[in-house]
Amino acid sequence: MAAALGVSRVPLREALRVLASEGLLTHRLHQGYFVAELSVDEFRQIVALLEYLESELIRSVRWPTDDEIAHLRALNARMAEAASSSDPSDASELNREFHFAIYRLSPMRFFVSEVERYWDLAEPFRMVHVVTTDYHEIVTQHEQLVDALAAHDRVLTIRAMNEHRRDTLTAALTALTARTDGHTDQPSRQLTGAPRFFSSPDPG
Repeated sequence: MAAALGVSRVPLREALRVLASEGLLTHRLHQGYFVAELSVDEFRQIVALLEYLESELIRSVRWPTDDEIAHLRALNARMAEAASSSDPSDASELNREFHFAIYRLSPMRFFVSEVERYWDLAEPFRMVHVVTTDYHEIVTQHEQLVDALAAHDRVLTIRAMNEHRRDTLTAALTALTARTDGHTDQPSRQLTGAPRFFSSPDPG
């Protein structure tokens, strides 16, 4: 892989170790690095952590300017357009950009970094949510969130964010239960069909 990327093995090995330490990759002795598989139970744990982290961020955000409110509405409109296409990846990326435009209004940069890490870990589940949920519902919830920010209503903003997150959890788990029924009866199931974006033998 180092030869294919045109880099030396040392920085590549270090990058793989960092990704493994963040839970994005797993290392198998004599086999290499593989995308970490996330169970449904682990996804529930991530959502619980995000509820705390994101709520703290919302409590600490400064109120957005009129231009920033307009930017959030534009992102949501672009997401609506992308969600109606056959490729959900653009909608998923715009959804992420929308949320982090809000989170970065907070001065709590370490919290923002942790939220980014957990979003990365849960990305396959979020993609299931984008694919299986009526995008009109997601867009409407985003609009409610922006309206609360524009109104400078902290309590309503937190409530809108929490309801949006819980709907994401419910939609993802409902879709995954339908996909995994018949494969296993264990409560902590692997994400069947989760995309393996990366696998690599040891770089050296």
